[in-house]
Amino acid sequence: MLDNLDDLDDLDRFGKLGDVVGPCELRLQIPPTVEHLRTVRLVAADAANRAGFDCDETDDLRIAVDEVCHAVLRSTEAPITVGFSTEPGLVEVRGVASHDGFRRPLHLEPMSQLVIDAVSDEVELTDGSAGIRFTLVKRADRSGARSG
Repeated sequence: MLDNLDDLDDLDRFGKLGDVVGPCELRLQIPPTVEHLRTVRLVAADAANRAGFDCDETDDLRIAVDEVCHAVLRSTEAPITVGFSTEPGLVEVRGVASHDGFRRPLHLEPMSQLVIDAVSDEVELTDGSAGIRFTLVKRADRSGARSG
């Protein structure tokens, strides 16, 4: 889902711009290059493990995070800040990138949108004049996810 984001105040609704991903267990900032997406996928796999996801659910989360981050990278030259929050059976991923330098409208290819919709429970992408924000939620498909 693409919404309009017209000013920095809207982008900043989770706190200060530097804390825009909100409260989370882990926050990382990556340069706007595909070479660094491996790190985001590794952190997504760790978050899935802490949430008690099985192997397939972990792969689903990694795929969804990768697709969303690729879309953001194609839209800006700014670093992406990504935050991960977990609880048993749930991972929430929030991210933000400003529109520094080069800018293209945020666009998900139809195949990417289908993939993201198939492997995640909720996804929201917001593109506005101040920057891009995304939220992605993945829940375990089974009840009684293991803790740890």
